[in-house]
Amino acid sequence: MPNVSAIAPHHRELVAPAALRELPGWLIWRFETQPGTGKQLKVPYYTDGGRRHGQQGSATDRSKLTSFAAATAAAARRGFDGVGLAMLADWNITALDFDKCIGTEGLRNMAPEIMAIVGRTYSEFSPSGIGVRAFVRGALGNHKSAAEPGRFGFETFSSNGFVTFTGNMLPHIDLCGLEDTIADADDKTRALCEARFGRSTPAQAVDNDDPFAGLEPQIGLSVEQMQTLLAGLDPDMGRDDWIRVGMALHHECEGDDTGFDLWNDWSEAGGKYPSEEALRGQWDSFTRRSGSGRRQITMASVLKMAKEAGIALPRPTLAASAEDLKAVAADTAEQIADLPPSEGVCTPEGFEGRFRVYSAESLAQRDPIGWLIKGVLPDADMGVLFGASGSGKSFAALDMAGSIARGVDWRGRRVRKGRVIVIAAEGGGGYGKRIKAYCQHHMIEMRDLDIGVITAAPNFLEAEDISEVVASIVAAGGASLLIVDTFAQVTPGANENAGEDMGLALKNARGLREATGAMCLLIHHAGKDASKGARGWSGIKAAADVEIEISREEESPVRQMRTSKMKDGDDNLRWGFKLDIVDVGIDGDGDVVTSCAVIETDAPAPSANDKDRKGAKKIGRVEAHILDSIELIDARTTSMALDKFVALCVEGMPLPEDGKRDIRRQTIHRALKGLTKGADAPLIIDHGRVTFCK
Repeated sequence: MPNVSAIAPHHRELVAPAALRELPGWLIWRFETQPGTGKQLKVPYYTDGGRRHGQQGSATDRSKLTSFAAATAAAARRGFDGVGLAMLADWNITALDFDKCIGTEGLRNMAPEIMAIVGRTYSEFSPSGIGVRAFVRGALGNHKSAAEPGRFGFETFSSNGFVTFTGNMLPHIDLCGLEDTIADADDKTRALCEARFGRSTPAQAVDNDDPFAGLEPQIGLSVEQMQTLLAGLDPDMGRDDWIRVGMALHHECEGDDTGFDLWNDWSEAGGKYPSEEALRGQWDSFTRRSGSGRRQITMASVLKMAKEAGIALPRPTLAASAEDLKAVAADTAEQIADLPPSEGVCTPEGFEGRFRVYSAESLAQRDPIGWLIKGVLPDADMGVLFGASGSGKSFAALDMAGSIARGVDWRGRRVRKGRVIVIAAEGGGGYGKRIKAYCQHHMIEMRDLDIGVITAAPNFLEAEDISEVVASIVAAGGASLLIVDTFAQVTPGANENAGEDMGLALKNARGLREATGAMCLLIHHAGKDASKGARGWSGIKAAADVEIEISREEESPVRQMRTSKMKDGDDNLRWGFKLDIVDVGIDGDGDVVTSCAVIETDAPAPSANDKDRKGAKKIGRVEAHILDSIELIDARTTSMALDKFVALCVEGMPLPEDGKRDIRRQTIHRALKGLTKGADAPLIIDHGRVTFCK
């Protein structure tokens, strides 16, 4: 029997039939252990490293699926276990999955009905080595019949889930010239499907339509969250509720085996558990129901059951009552009554509060802020350097990093020497050329440049990845500066406009600083309108200690670096630079390999984009508050009902003192009039709506 172990795409090149290779539906997958059960699941990911979720075949899903070549390259680069093909109805192809059909005698004891199929179309060993997968043209539906003693398991995929692709062809495929053949589903194949799954009625058929199309969106619960909900529910509940739980898991997991395993493991703990095969039959029926027009059952039903069962669910933080706060004040006064005073701190020695009150004198005597590059790059928690594609932001960051790594002045400004580590998430190979170009331009040896490079792309939304980055930095001897190039590449699948996703990534970036002491500099993209700053959530700028903008006017060789925010220093400092092409070697074909190095120039004349929106004209405190309120709104929102916007602004203002009339709404309305005047007005009010000229 040939070696049919799980593929390692980074060890060898995979080949696939043209009919499959040309489909834009490829992804990558890896084995993951299901918490609590120890089961190994094949979990699909997009090639950018983000977990595949959402509706099968939706616009978002299709936009992230990719080519066969890109998938094999990504699997090798990211160290995944293999590649897979998402099965969509418009492929008009069915994957036939035969499980546990290879015994101790190899292919010689394979069932004759399987041999009749694999003998005429492309077929390969499955990752387990004891199963076979064949591909045929035609839609045969999505079905599963589990293996039993003396009978192989059989599953078909036409428009649901994904199938792994190993490239481990059955021995006869190459000999018979079938390596590029996807045959039509013949009568024998259809007869086998009918014998194992029964005849499909029109209401059951899922051949030509995605059974999940048009359904309500998933809530987005993790496996751990679903396990937590199930753990608080009785698996011996009434049958109707038990079915609802299964349907909800089926909908949330899009019919994937992850959901089935959760339902099966939970049901098995009850006294009414039928059998895994009975459960599988029920599970498969949910696929047919999902497109039948019946009422959809989602995880919202399970959340409601869990709440009724008394399971603690996350809820919004509520405002503290005045009575509770008064009680806290009284308890604290009693607690500190006999504590000695602290030197330089308003709170007494021994007070265990997180929010200590320091005296003005003690703060004034603290050491001033430290700098990696004085006045430019503070030794702070986090910074952002952003610019449009092609602006030269990565080269500008490397130019600063080179000065820090060498301990030499940058643009005449004092530098504190330290190690720099770069997460080259957009490709480590290209970064090596940039470092070589920098060294050649400055005529230094590469060994004299204290820069380390991480070539894999960690996920800043995953605690495990952040922990591994910390371990790698510490093992490398620590660092003073950590450059993340780019922020988008380490937040795969995240919504860049959502505070929930971006807030988590920024929290983890700050965690890197706390654990390693390295200032974290995020290289980020500018938005479609570069004059409006970095792309995505406005909270990114608010969280940064420094923000540096890289820009370039059209057709001009001179680029500009500008401090668009400096928390403890001067902002709007400007420098100019050009990119000089440097020859860094010869490739295997004898062609010259080039990269770029930064050349200092004078800063270009300020453009209209350099002017701060608030600084265009002198504005008052209330006007500034209104403009700050706009920054809290999702960047995709360009207008809002006037009353709703006024309410938002009022909410951010302090309450009037006791006994005084509340005139906040009138104050906001009066200030809004001033912000709508002039050609460069930031707001337009018309027909009861306010439009933001961001």
